[in-house]
Amino acid sequence: MSRKIAKDPAEKLLKAYYNILSGSIIYESALIKVGTRIPQGQTKYILLYIEDISPMNTGDKIIYNATVTLECVSMQGTTEGDSSIVNSLSEQVMELVGDPDMFIMTGFKVCTSIFDGSEPSSELTDTNFITSRKIRMSNIIEQS
Repeated sequence: MSRKIAKDPAEKLLKAYYNILSGSIIYESALIKVGTRIPQGQTKYILLYIEDISPMNTGDKIIYNATVTLECVSMQGTTEGDSSIVNSLSEQVMELVGDPDMFIMTGFKVCTSIFDGSEPSSELTDTNFITSRKIRMSNIIEQS
């Protein structure tokens, strides 16, 4: 009997989150950019990144525990500072990413996608008031 060779699911997991969210998050009739890099010229966006990924030894199956962070960001004028924008974006994200059946990943299956916490933050710079909310999702992924 041959053993499976472990593959890294990180890129495919981020792509699956992107596919679920891209084109689905709207604020004031505008589509919100979703991606793994900060988009140029955008004042509202959702940044995706892997916070942690580790294999879990189960003997016959290759399983990973992955924490993905979805950071909802809004940059406003220095006199504004309204967190309602990131709250709206966060609510929309949470409605879309909790169902493991929504994740399509060749070579992998998302068994669970569970909310693992949320962390708001704000920062005042010389030109902007930046508000954000980091949503952490814990995912159990099985390599097929």
